[in-house]
Amino acid sequence: MEANILTVLAILVAGYTLLVEKKRIDLRLRLSWIDKLIFIFLAICILYVIYLPVLKQIGLTLPLPWLWGFNENLVTFTCIVVILIYLMVKLAGHHLPKSKVSDWGVVSEQLLRVHKFEELAFLLDRYQAQIINVNKDRWYDKVRLKLLAPYHISIREQISGSDLKQEHDKFSLKIKTFIINVFKPLAFFLSKCLPDSTSYKDVLLDSTFKLLKSKQFVKHLTQTHPLLCAKFTVINFRSNDEFINSFFLELIENTSSSLYRELRDNQNCSYTGEYYIDESNQLLDFYFGNIQNASNTSVWNPIERYTTAFIRKQKGQDNYYNQPYSFTYYEEDKWSCPIYMSIFFFNIMVSRAIFTNHNEHMWLMFVKNFIKEILDNYEPHPNIVSGAEFPTRFDYLIYSALSTCIDWVGSVEYSDSSKMQNKDEARAYPEYSAAVTLGDILKLLLDTKKITTTQQVYYLEMVVTLLNKLDNNGNQFFSKIILDNTVRNYEYDKPNKDRVKKLWSYYQDIDHVLRKKNSTFGQEIKKNYLIHK
Repeated sequence: MEANILTVLAILVAGYTLLVEKKRIDLRLRLSWIDKLIFIFLAICILYVIYLPVLKQIGLTLPLPWLWGFNENLVTFTCIVVILIYLMVKLAGHHLPKSKVSDWGVVSEQLLRVHKFEELAFLLDRYQAQIINVNKDRWYDKVRLKLLAPYHISIREQISGSDLKQEHDKFSLKIKTFIINVFKPLAFFLSKCLPDSTSYKDVLLDSTFKLLKSKQFVKHLTQTHPLLCAKFTVINFRSNDEFINSFFLELIENTSSSLYRELRDNQNCSYTGEYYIDESNQLLDFYFGNIQNASNTSVWNPIERYTTAFIRKQKGQDNYYNQPYSFTYYEEDKWSCPIYMSIFFFNIMVSRAIFTNHNEHMWLMFVKNFIKEILDNYEPHPNIVSGAEFPTRFDYLIYSALSTCIDWVGSVEYSDSSKMQNKDEARAYPEYSAAVTLGDILKLLLDTKKITTTQQVYYLEMVVTLLNKLDNNGNQFFSKIILDNTVRNYEYDKPNKDRVKKLWSYYQDIDHVLRKKNSTFGQEIKKNYLIHK
């Protein structure tokens, strides 16, 4: 077996040049000084064996015997194999050496400056686990914290003023002071002996934070690595809200984004109103599979801000949403409509919160804001069919928002409603907030002059159907919440007499099957109507 050093060098150089640029950068970043020492040692071994005849002539050989059948050719070949295997292992790895973190900061900033987003995204994806877990305390961090905990404040601050008054024995106070003064230097000495990764953490997080501040790079990441972006939203960066807003703005603004695709693909809803989150829908699974992720990142804020601003721009009779409703909108166009998709986003999110007993309302009341903005811009085109169920696309969106809120409240039939027997207990849960919001929405629809009486009666009929269902299931508590928020302007106001009269009048126009004498709605409205008559 003949080994030729030029052949070896040619193979290594050719292999390196065949690597794509992003992998070459990755390899350079992850070669620490220890790795380089190993390569230098192996290279010296190869050179030593190659020049062994020369070294023998000048008497510079080492007195080492050949073992296990090794000779010059086998040693050279073995070193080459070790180098190649070592390089393959490094290429397959995902860990950035601590000594190279500062280099990563420099390289990442250079790539960002020249807009090499593909290479940068590859590297960020490769080191994601290390960056995400960098804030987790290691064993030495926990030991240091316990060592220094008693000495973060002075003896006077440790003993409160009341304790000092009770401390009549000055000798006891001196003992405490003496103990602290003796053990404090020892604790600080021991803490200095432990490894310290503070600067490493700071550099790694700061360099990543700089990347995520770039809206152009976040846009690229959202299109190519949306799940990677999602994972970074739960890290406690400085001003992480800026990154979360950029990420979700791109998701909801771009109708071809992965969020639109996943929402359309995730329509698996049971008869209870609970949505099944398919693992293939990675974004939805990340935020709603573990609903705490959605809460920690407040995903509803950027969605609501964009959607509200979007609705405000839809003005005039010739606007798309004031045009006649069509079957094509229901079948296809709504899946590229930011308003509908935002409502559907809230629907899945709140549904998951309800059926996982998550005690946070997830700001579901933002759906009411959508209806308010729609009513402000509601100007039906003259060509609409006034008697249609949905004269305009805006009408269908109002119906969707109202129907979604009704579903949330109706889910109490299948959730543990025993936890919500009074207002104080119920306020923490989304079902209660949904009932309050449903009353507020109905109040908006009754007070507006933008829609016809027929439409108002239609929406009232939807709500009364729910209230009858709540009564039948022993959930009159929620029926009263909805009704109270419908007839009152504010929680502790008296019922608005004009609205009560309108409700009583419309109640006579709904389907007679829904008008029940013993229903909570019928009794309460009749009582309030007779008072204000």
